[in-house]
Amino acid sequence: MKTVSARWFGPGRSVPIRVIVIHDMEAPKRPETAENVAHWFATMPATSKASAHVCVDNNSAVRCVADGDRAWHAPGANSDGLGLEIAGYAKQSRAEWLDDYSKAALDQAAKVTADWCKKYGIPVRKLSVAQLKAGQKGIVGHVDVSNAYGQTNHTDPGPNFPWDHFIARVNALMDPVKPTPDKPKVEPAKSVSLAHIVRGAERDPKLPQGVATYKAEGLAVERALYAENLLAAKWVDGSLGTAFGDAYAEWQVRCGYRRGSSAADGKPGIETLTKLGKKHGFKVTK
Repeated sequence: MKTVSARWFGPGRSVPIRVIVIHDMEAPKRPETAENVAHWFATMPATSKASAHVCVDNNSAVRCVADGDRAWHAPGANSDGLGLEIAGYAKQSRAEWLDDYSKAALDQAAKVTADWCKKYGIPVRKLSVAQLKAGQKGIVGHVDVSNAYGQTNHTDPGPNFPWDHFIARVNALMDPVKPTPDKPKVEPAKSVSLAHIVRGAERDPKLPQGVATYKAEGLAVERALYAENLLAAKWVDGSLGTAFGDAYAEWQVRCGYRRGSSAADGKPGIETLTKLGKKHGFKVTK
């Protein structure tokens, strides 16, 4: 990774890193945009102090501030956050975020994010404003920091930022070889009871990993989430633990429910479970 050191930042940290903050640069989608914005951070006058840890465009990532220092990118999350700038604009449509240029830039951003998640033990999940304020670990947008702490009015990376695509890309890089789950002693069920899955999702997180309330039915659902790039292979064991809840919440968002709402809380419902079953070959009963 190239390095162009920012002029303005806070040396050192007093609290551990817990969040990754995604920004857009409000700059053109060009091959040299990461370098240009990094140079802007390096030469910024005292009248306008800002920085980020890393800038990315479609072909490069540029380091501006060391992880162990505080970039000035999102007041409220500077002390415990890492700032990542992506070439583009908050006004972009979803289609514009998923054109060839921006998909390449998102891949660059996903690589940086996956490395940070591995290094600092940050779960690959998009936090709601409430979760951010509660001190949970995860990934947020600058807009979430603005809404949580009220210290800025920034709304990037915009309402159409493709969080589902981005989180899936980060997850894929967390599990780069994507091993096939071991063949279980219990075969995945071909018919799944919603009541059983709900009960398992409530009970299994309190049990040792691998101990399952309804193992065969849990395996069917977990394998489907794995196929959707929402659940790592190591958690596909029929035990519906906390990783299952996070993965299912992302599935609910993918089904059209608002992130952070009661309909996207990781608790399976008949509509989303039936949709998952139809796509991945298992029947759902109540």
